[in-house]
Amino acid sequence: MESLLPLLLIFAVMMLPLMFLSSRQKKQQQKQRALVDQLGVGDEVRTHSGFYGLIVDSFDDTVVLESEDGSQSKWARQAIAMGVDPVSEESEDDAAAQDDAAEETSGSGVPGVTLSEESEDRRDR
Repeated sequence: MESLLPLLLIFAVMMLPLMFLSSRQKKQQQKQRALVDQLGVGDEVRTHSGFYGLIVDSFDDTVVLESEDGSQSKWARQAIAMGVDPVSEESEDDAAAQDDAAEETSGSGVPGVTLSEESEDRRDR
């Protein structure tokens, strides 16, 4: 009986973190399920595969998503990762202005790329 007690304690210590992680994962799954169930027609969403679309029709476990070009495809409701906030026109204009300013300051025209004088001379040849 004495040799069995340390073995049981080791087993219990190993099982506690697994049970904690399991309960945490269940809570996250319930939260995700509640988010997906809350979405309806007219909401813009992103799927787990990275597809962005607008929900145009909704059924029990499937939704019909419409892409920007107007094509529609049927998706499982569980494939939806999150709802996406629509981008306002003002923020699009601000982003375009920032992009234009960045292009003007960089001599190469490629964002994030700087050219030395030697490479510019080679390009001119």
